[in-house]
Amino acid sequence: MHIQFDFHGKLAVVTGASGAIGAAIAKEFHRAGAHVVATGRNRHALDSLRDSLGERCDLVIGDMADAAHRQAIIDRAIERGGIDVLVNNAGMTQTKKPTEEGTLADFDEIISVNLRAMYALSLDVMRGWVSRGHAGVVVNVSSPGAQRAHRNNAIYDISKGGVDAMTRCLAVDFGRHGIRVNAIAPAQIPHSHTKHVDPAAASGLPLPRHGLAEEAARPVLFLASSAASFITGHVLPVDGGLLAQLRMPAVG
Repeated sequence: MHIQFDFHGKLAVVTGASGAIGAAIAKEFHRAGAHVVATGRNRHALDSLRDSLGERCDLVIGDMADAAHRQAIIDRAIERGGIDVLVNNAGMTQTKKPTEEGTLADFDEIISVNLRAMYALSLDVMRGWVSRGHAGVVVNVSSPGAQRAHRNNAIYDISKGGVDAMTRCLAVDFGRHGIRVNAIAPAQIPHSHTKHVDPAAASGLPLPRHGLAEEAARPVLFLASSAASFITGHVLPVDGGLLAQLRMPAVG
């Protein structure tokens, strides 16, 4: 079953659109009628995305940690009429080394992309909404790692814990302007660079399978839509039941 939301006349910015989940989010917004500004670092993947979408799609290629890139995103969106929905999906997906071997340089690199850049872009966009009296929507992409620790992925989990806190804080502080801020926490969604998916890796979930990128994207549209008009400050797990259970059962 495919639920169609209506975003005709709206503009959605999707960061990290060169990955599987980001591309799926961009495609779902485009299918729902929105003009999409897709951002990311992988030019080839973004060109492919634009080719698949055709009209109503702009690309802004660069690194979210770069302030000039973030401003370029806003400037391009303003040229197209202004942002209605901001989807903060860009992020480094895992810590590069075991926790005991990690350095502050590793910490700074991951936090700068996963948390600092997301906060900076969100704040700039929401300040623009306040100045023009526009009740926009932000949807962040977090992780179950914000609530349950992965082994040897400490910095990533710390960054996503910050995303959850940021979601709540910005929802509280900007709610009086009609601005809503929510997040999803997807899990067991293979990334675009994953060549081989092991079914056993998800067999212990209550829903014993891997999720699809589209299954992470559609809840984003729900949270951005009028159907969620009284929902703000929440993180929606999209995880096949991972967080609902006490632990991952042994396979077999």
